[in-house]
Amino acid sequence: MGGVDKSYQCLSYYPSTRSRQRKYYKKIFRHLLDQAVWNAFVLYKKNGGDLKHVAFRMKLIERLCEEGRGLPSSKIPKSIENVARLTGRHFPSLVTSTGNKKYSARKCAVCCSKTNGNGKRVRRETRFECEVCNVGLCAAPCFQIYHTQSVF
Repeated sequence: MGGVDKSYQCLSYYPSTRSRQRKYYKKIFRHLLDQAVWNAFVLYKKNGGDLKHVAFRMKLIERLCEEGRGLPSSKIPKSIENVARLTGRHFPSLVTSTGNKKYSARKCAVCCSKTNGNGKRVRRETRFECEVCNVGLCAAPCFQIYHTQSVF
């Protein structure tokens, strides 16, 4: 019983489970993940490790992030995407209609990144898009802003 009590005591210091979690299976998964990290820490200490529990957790997170960087991703890295967006030849075109609507519209990427005076995001629909970037943009100011500034 002493090992279980110590385990629960040490797990209570760095909880990853949420008290108001609605999905029970997520709570179970997080608890099992915490228990696996604690067991790894116990084995680390038995093999002569000198890190404290919080330092061990941080080191584990750093190593997992390093391992995750090497995996191929389905998304294009932002640096490559920005270069293509800023240097390629792009022209505005009408959004292709889908279904029985009179015309189709998309949200403007530049306008939707702005906020109004209340702090809410501005929602503005447009009938134009950049087919190369596959993003909706207003024809007049936003198309030029999107393809010249590197902040988007």
